[in-house]
Amino acid sequence: MDLLLLFPPLTEATLFPYLSLPYLAGHVRRFGYSAHQVDLSIELVHRLLDGPALTREAQAVDEAQDLPTWYRAVVADAAVEHLGEMRDFVLAKDPAPRLGPVRAVRLARQAAQLMLRDSALSHVWDDFDSLDRAVLRLSASQVDSLDFATRKLHGLLTEALDESEPRAVGLSVAFFSQLAPALLIARWIRRRYPDLPICLGGQQVMLRHDELAAMTSVRTTVDALCFTAGEEPLERWLAHLAGKAPRSEVPGMRWLSPAEVTAPGRMPTLRFKDLGAPDYGGLKVRSYLNDTVVLSMVSCVGCFWGRCIFCSYGNRSLERGAYQQASPRQLADTVRRIVESTGIDFVTVVDENTNLRLLARAMRLVRESGLHVRFNTRNRLEPILLDPAFCQELAELGCEGMAVGYEGVTQRLLDRLDKGVDAADFQVILDNLAAADIRVNLSIMGGLLDETEEEAEESIRFLERNREKFAVDAFELMVVEPGTRLVADPQSFGVVLDRSDAFADNRELNYLGGRVGRRHTVVGGLERPDMLKRLKYGMRRISAAGAGAAAGAGAGAGAGQAEAAAQFPVEPTALRPHPWIRCAPARLAPQGSGGSGGGSFLLADPVREQVYALPKDHVTRSAAPGGPLVATSARGRSLLGKLAAADGGVLCDEPLPARRPSR
Repeated sequence: MDLLLLFPPLTEATLFPYLSLPYLAGHVRRFGYSAHQVDLSIELVHRLLDGPALTREAQAVDEAQDLPTWYRAVVADAAVEHLGEMRDFVLAKDPAPRLGPVRAVRLARQAAQLMLRDSALSHVWDDFDSLDRAVLRLSASQVDSLDFATRKLHGLLTEALDESEPRAVGLSVAFFSQLAPALLIARWIRRRYPDLPICLGGQQVMLRHDELAAMTSVRTTVDALCFTAGEEPLERWLAHLAGKAPRSEVPGMRWLSPAEVTAPGRMPTLRFKDLGAPDYGGLKVRSYLNDTVVLSMVSCVGCFWGRCIFCSYGNRSLERGAYQQASPRQLADTVRRIVESTGIDFVTVVDENTNLRLLARAMRLVRESGLHVRFNTRNRLEPILLDPAFCQELAELGCEGMAVGYEGVTQRLLDRLDKGVDAADFQVILDNLAAADIRVNLSIMGGLLDETEEEAEESIRFLERNREKFAVDAFELMVVEPGTRLVADPQSFGVVLDRSDAFADNRELNYLGGRVGRRHTVVGGLERPDMLKRLKYGMRRISAAGAGAAAGAGAGAGAGQAEAAAQFPVEPTALRPHPWIRCAPARLAPQGSGGSGGGSFLLADPVREQVYALPKDHVTRSAAPGGPLVATSARGRSLLGKLAAADGGVLCDEPLPARRPSR
């Protein structure tokens, strides 16, 4: 192979293939180069669904002396019990008759994360120096001495190298959590092939190439850092390696050696309108952690708004000519090529901010060509969504969901953040999208400059009032990332940047820390611990509102629960827990709680990541494995109803047990 393209672990981008590899592979292939692309992040998840390793973790079920240890063993035990069905669905989308698709994916995700719990791959870093030293140490270690997950990654890399025999390697580092694993992979490659050219690119390299170029693990391993979009640089780099072009013709690169680091080169001249469709050939597109099969595409480079002060990706679009978007015809052609080449007719448009009018025009062309394609978008709550007819048209064209950032309903703050939306529009937009049956997934951001308690409260109340109209993708505190207007001019926004090299992240809230930036304080604002406390308080309220909406409406109850609710129109007397739900040993249950002094017993649901406490004075459980939970009071019936709404089991018709004598 001319080029081996790798997407390193670890990321949460496991719902569908991340786009960087398919666009890069497609571009160099169109120029006549061979390319092998491997998503090591999802491949590692597959390898972590390992029966013997999970069985060892499950052995702690009987002897665990604390609830967290026991719960982790329960996850492993449930995964072992359903391993075949779970793996078959995740890897091949074979039917999952006992678990069902959604549960199979959720359990697989929990099992994989369990196997990563103490891995060097999942470490969250405090600064570049500690990351650099760890990569150097790990890369010098014997493979047999590494943890389970890191050994699996080494094996996957060996297989990819043996299969492709590459003349060059490119690694796409989109998320900060991939950085240390990517550098470890690069050093393993360098150890095996001392002269094999290696390039690092992706969003993190664009943001941090200065810091990376100063790291020993990078300078002694990597030949080039690509600090721009990678299509033209990679193609020109391959031409240079083949002796068809001088190095001076390769744009977008910083060249490295242990002794020298060059300045950034010229910018590429290739425009987005000249790019072809993503090429998914070679990727296991049906083996992602999703209950359906989805592929992705983009309609633009950058963001047509680009002004949100905290957005490192969008702010790059402020430079003249930086924002580029496709024509409707180009987008329609891209959709058709994806469907024709893969057979998959569900696409997610993963722009930072999709131009909805443009996308609607493209999807009309797709529909006119005879294709019926479902799609999701990422966008703000745009004014165009005030038009119910437009929302309905999007739905009729195939739109099923929108991913939206939510920074509250305080117009003062939205204006300071330069968000470019009107909070007064939000209610009408949510109502319009709900009426069109377009699902809204919110990423909720807190820690917004000098937000007051009253402003935060009103933003939470808005979400509570509308809880049935959205799902939550993530909660996070605002992070000052490099490349943002916040970093360029912090004083204008009342922000004071920390002078240290220590990272700021969201490790308390997001997977492996989420976004990483510089520590900061806000003039007149809260300190970070208080920001976090406020956000967590809002999270609890929004979650409680969601549970209430599900219990009241029967929504989100899982397979079979709507039918069960119709069969049992009154509050249930009994519920049979699903087989993957486990009851904690009595030694771990809280004593003297439950409102009557009788204590509680604990149920753990490793699929939904929940532990429920049920008071013994109101609910009894059968001594037989798999036996029902039976309500002994009105409160008990209410609790079983809520458990059924949370997909904790199947309602059943059991006789009401005789009441205990009053004490």
